[in-house]
Amino acid sequence: MSLFVFIGHDVADSTDSRKAHRAAHLARLEALDAAGRLVIAGPNPITHGESAMSGSVVIADFESIEAAQAWADEEPYLHGGVYSHVDIKPFIHVLPKAQ
Repeated sequence: MSLFVFIGHDVADSTDSRKAHRAAHLARLEALDAAGRLVIAGPNPITHGESAMSGSVVIADFESIEAAQAWADEEPYLHGGVYSHVDIKPFIHVLPKAQ
């Protein structure tokens, strides 16, 4: 298993674009989850309790950094103008311990 963290960075005023592309974004995450490859995924609100977002974090299993990059390159939020860019880094799961 090779885990990678994806950090999507929203552009300013991304709320409407997020709504427009959310179904496609979630479908890709649901496919990773169904395949047993998704560790965690969720948005980063600008502040707690606020509906506006500053980005998202996904941690998932991919065969290589190239496979992770190829997956990120097809992100609907990236193509739809929600994200300005996506950072991808290797990730090591330490805690909580796997069950």
